[in-house]
Amino acid sequence: MKIPFWFPNKNNAMVYVVFIGLFLLSLDFWGWDQSNPLVLGLPLWVYYILFLTLATSLAFLIFSKYYWREN
Repeated sequence: MKIPFWFPNKNNAMVYVVFIGLFLLSLDFWGWDQSNPLVLGLPLWVYYILFLTLATSLAFLIFSKYYWREN
């Protein structure tokens, strides 16, 4: 029996772990309803979202460069 193409194998399991980890980090339940402390006049969650956006962009760049399948 052949496994589906989307099922993780040894070659792409790390991709799944990275994107699931980024997804779980994006659920900011611990900072809900908080606006303090301020850094440069902005709440910390703004910097947190900026960091997550940059990390996700880097993950997509690495994924598209090394793990994208050629048809």
